[in-house]
Amino acid sequence: MIIDWGRAVCGDLAAAECRPRLCTNGIRGFVSGTVAGTLTRRYHGLLVAALKPPLGRTLVCPKVDETVEYEGLVLPLSANRWAGNAIDPHGYRTIERFTLEGTTPVWTYAVAHGPSPRPLRARLDR
Repeated sequence: MIIDWGRAVCGDLAAAECRPRLCTNGIRGFVSGTVAGTLTRRYHGLLVAALKPPLGRTLVCPKVDETVEYEGLVLPLSANRWAGNAIDPHGYRTIERFTLEGTTPVWTYAVAHGPSPRPLRARLDR
């Protein structure tokens, strides 16, 4: 199965939040979330570890809010859903593409101005 979603999915918050991602680390821990980067479930996060296996899952690291600086402009790459469904920042709007390289999720961001921006690729490795 090939997963390759472009701006039509990634730039649409409702569509991107409906596409979950899950990567396991082989030692009963995992990373989970949405393509948009928002955490919409109890066990979404960058590290959910089995501190008391087999059932004792603990959310160790919920997320990291990333930014990029380009020509003096600081742009958010992350997105958060707050109480009342407010979204801030809106980093999902800069996601150009989401793909899987094997089992590794890869986000490609378009953050430059001009006809052919150089993509910024973010890899989430084990």
